[in-house]
Amino acid sequence: MVTYATRADLHRYGLPRGLLANPGRLVAAVYAATDTLELDGHGVETDLPIVFRAESGGSLPAPLAAGTTYYGIRLTDSTFQVAATAGGAAIGLTSAGSRVVMSTSLPVDEVLERYSRFVDDHLPAHVVPLTVPYPVRVVAVVAELASQRLLWIAGQKSIAMDAIEAGAHKEIDRWAKGLPLRDATATAASNLAVSASASSGWGLPGVLP
Repeated sequence: MVTYATRADLHRYGLPRGLLANPGRLVAAVYAATDTLELDGHGVETDLPIVFRAESGGSLPAPLAAGTTYYGIRLTDSTFQVAATAGGAAIGLTSAGSRVVMSTSLPVDEVLERYSRFVDDHLPAHVVPLTVPYPVRVVAVVAELASQRLLWIAGQKSIAMDAIEAGAHKEIDRWAKGLPLRDATATAASNLAVSASASSGWGLPGVLP
């Protein structure tokens, strides 16, 4: 999987550290007798990585530990179990705990890959795929768009990121209309002038909600 930006680039190009938190939801109930957790519309699929923590004054079901990655076992739309390893057996719970919060990891790598391919799709074939070192402007655009998507997934979409997204869209439109990709870090291949017959078309479905 080739991406034009890294996790570190998300913060390097405008995402404040600590802002992008994994989305967490309060579990409705834990049933130690059946090793089952209940939460309507939990969205847990089998083998999905899950992390637990307890809110202030609460406690985790034994033997679950805060910050440890577990793997979901989907039972129904409202119930699930957890395993210690992907494909493993359900962990036996010996207590119900209280005020248990479930978090799932954000798909950072997948989102970076998505927007790297999105940039590729709007550049002509003679400059794709770009080779290292990638133009700084490309790295920045991928990082900015990925940040916007991840904030939306985490339920933390911000006005500031809306402005960054709009600027990134304009930048790729300029490349698609013929602006050369030139900067101090760009390779010879990626420094070739971009020539395209049409604008990048931000009306494409599924770009961003």
